[in-house]
This record gives sequence, structure tokens and C-alpha cells, in this order.
Amino acid sequence: MTLSSALNTAKSSLIATQTQTALVSRNVANVNDPGATRKYANVVTGPDGRVEVRSVAQSQNSVLFRNMLESTSALNTSSAVLNGLDRLNETIGDTAGNGSPAALVNKMTNALKDLAVSPNNVNFASAAVSSAQNLANSLNDLTTTVGVIRRDADDNLVLAAEDMNKILARIEDLNEKVTAGTRGNIDVTDFVDQRDHAVAELSIYVGVSAQIRGDNDLVLHTDSGVTLFDKIARPVEYTATSPLTAGVAGNAMKIDGTVVTGPNAYMPVRDGRIAGLVELRDKTAVDFQSQLDKTAEGLIGAFEEKLVVTPPGGDTPKTGLFTAPNGVNGLVDKSPGLAGRLSVSAAAVKNPFLLRDGGINDDDAIATNVNGYKSNTTGAAGFTGRINDLIGKLETKSTQTTDSLTSTGTLADFASNSMSWLQSQRSAKSSETTYKQTLVDKTKETLSNETGINLETELTMLLDLQRSFQASSKLISTVDQMMAALLQSV
Repeated sequence: MTLSSALNTAKSSLIATQTQTALVSRNVANVNDPGATRKYANVVTGPDGRVEVRSVAQSQNSVLFRNMLESTSALNTSSAVLNGLDRLNETIGDTAGNGSPAALVNKMTNALKDLAVSPNNVNFASAAVSSAQNLANSLNDLTTTVGVIRRDADDNLVLAAEDMNKILARIEDLNEKVTAGTRGNIDVTDFVDQRDHAVAELSIYVGVSAQIRGDNDLVLHTDSGVTLFDKIARPVEYTATSPLTAGVAGNAMKIDGTVVTGPNAYMPVRDGRIAGLVELRDKTAVDFQSQLDKTAEGLIGAFEEKLVVTPPGGDTPKTGLFTAPNGVNGLVDKSPGLAGRLSVSAAAVKNPFLLRDGGINDDDAIATNVNGYKSNTTGAAGFTGRINDLIGKLETKSTQTTDSLTSTGTLADFASNSMSWLQSQRSAKSSETTYKQTLVDKTKETLSNETGINLETELTMLLDLQRSFQASSKLISTVDQMMAALLQSV
């Protein structure tokens, strides 16, 4: 090797060392950034012994990154549903406590039994009506909570669509910088980190599949195959549901013009907050509402009043203690949301002995007629026939069925089983969410260990670069001395 080539080799080594030192400094500066990957230089040696930094690369693990995206989406599916179930549970409180619908049905039954013992006791009659009011109020409150949870889920879908559009716009901007820089052989690793971080944010809302093409070009699809990003961001569209009717599914979300939620979705998203919010709004909350409505329907049926003497053409029952606004043909409107419309007859509140006598929602003319709805036609103070009949209906076992629950037993049993169903759903989602949170944490930790920045590693690298710098400097100094000696000898 000539002195000239030795000098060139040493100088190229110094330049390469300088570039690598700058990369180490960048790594150290980003050591606390969980989204930053380790950057390193691809150093090559030429045939003449010179070294140069050919490119800057970063630590990557596509398998772990994909696993992180999938686990993040799955976590946000279950956590969205769990949040709604937790709110319902907070409203109910202890399902075995005194405030649950099942407990209130039993309280009302016991109040009726007290009244049956002393049918002329106004305090017992008032207590029975009051217990009915508490039960109706409880079902009203739960229905209100279900409606609020559904509305909040719908509002969050609006916010999710807005946020997804912002994230996709950011990805589009970063992707342009990455592809342009890659074609120009410019260091784009920081832009890639930012783009990956944006993709991870997107995976909170929907399951995301990411592919990299030539020039580091990114393509994104949902877990159902709908394009999210390909050269340009695809629009995410959602309009708030108004009104959000009880028991009716809300509006559908579209991505790139394709419906991805709801019963008419051709390519429905499976994971992510979007899927969880739709499940909560259109499935879980609707199922629980139908159970509340079934309880309300059972109460109306148990207390309904029939004509004492059935006239020709049949009997048309009237609501008794429990009532609700009428629908078609004067019958109680039993459409979804009945539990929210349930109330106690104002006549019974004014005169609690109507609970004993019957004719609660009868008009005065019929109530005094032998063919009316009043059971206690003689006005006897000790009349218990109507009260015992009500107790018998409440304690009669039957099979009650909704889309989500089938229960055989009394009305109180059905209400209790409904609360058990809610707790079972909540427990399952809680366990699922805990497991998925652990999976996300472990995946992120493993990914960080594989691609993240380790301070000790960077400091060790810095020491190696320092030695390389010293060796190159020593070589330059030696060559300088040798050339000086050579010139002196000429």
C-alpha cells in the first residue's frame, strides 16, 4: 500500500466514523422515545481499501410489528364493549343488592303479601304502590343509561372517523417523504418511524394490514380487505345517527365508499375500536334493552285487568298498576324501549286501595257496573281476591325468551337472570381485555427489545467509534511523518 492510498483510507475512515457517531448521537437522543428504532450505518469497503457509508438503515421486525398491530386492534375491540358494560354495572350497583330490578320485584311481591294480610291497611297499600314506583323508576333509569351508552358509542364513531381521516392524511404526507427520499438515496429512517407510529395509531380503530412495495411505498388495508391507503388516503365516512331509536341499529361507517359496519356490511371490520363501538351500540346494549323490556312487559301483563264478566265478542284487557303509552288500537306499545316508558298509574298513586279493588284504569261509569273491571264489586274492606291473584301471577313460573336470554321461572327469576347475563358478559369481556392488554404489552416489549434503542449498546458503539477515530488519526499522523521524512531525504 502506498502512502497516498494509506492516507486516503484513513481519511475515508474518519468520514465514516463521523457519520456513524452522528447516528449514535441521534439514537441516544431518542432513547426514551418508544416509537424510535435504532439507526445504523451500512459501511462498505472498496477495492482500494477506502470505507464509506453506503446508506442509513434501521432495526425492523415486520412480524412483531404486524403482531403489535393485530393485538392493539383486538384490545380496543373488547375494551370498547367493556367500557359500556362497566357503565351499566355502575348504574345497577350490586346485582344482589336492594336496588336491582330482581330485588325490587321481590320487594313488591312481599309488599303485596303484607297487603293481603291487612287489605284495609292504607300504609301497606301505599307501600305496595311505592315499591311498584321504585321498580318502574329503576327500569326507566336503566333504559336511560342504555340509551346514553348507545348515544355515546355513536358519538365516538363520529370522532373515530374524524381522527382516522387525520391519521391517514398524516400517513399520506409521510409516505410521500419516504418514497421520495428512498428514490433520492436520502436517509428517511425518521420518517419511517413516524409513519409506523401513525399506522399503530390507526390500528386502534380498525384492524390494519400493512405491505411495503418498492421505494418503501406503503399500502394499508383493513382486516376485512378494504383499502385504507394506497398512494393516497381513502376517505372514512360516518354520519351521526339521529334519532338513535331503541332496539334499532345505528348508521353504518364507510371506508373508501365501502360499508364496513352493520348488518349490510359486505366487508365488515372485525377488530378495533370501531368494531367494538358498533358491537356495544347495536348488539350488547340492544340485547340488554330487550331484557329490560321483557321485564316491563311481564309486569304490565301480571297487573292487567279484565272485565269481571266477559261480554259477547271477548274481553279487552286494560293496564292495571303498571302502564305505558298506548300504540295501535289502544293497546300498550310494546316496541323496543318499553322499560323506559313504563310507569305506575296515577290513579293508584292517588288511591292505593285500587290495587286491592281493581279498576285502576277504568272510567267511573264502567267501574261501578257489574260488567266493569273492578274486582271488589261490593267494596269489602277485607277483599283479598285481587291481591292474591296478583301474587300468584308474580310467582307463576313460565319461560321468557329474548334474542339473548331464555329463562324459565318467575318474573323475579327472569330479572335476576338478566342481571346475571350482564355480569357474565362483563366478566368475559374483562378477562378478555386483561389478556389482550398483557399480549399488547408483551408484544411491544419484545418489539422494543428487537428494534428499539438500548443506551448501553449505543455507549459501547461510541467507544468503538472512538477507538476507530484514534486509529485513523494515528495512521494519518504516521503517514504525515513518513512523508515528511521522505521529502527531507529528497
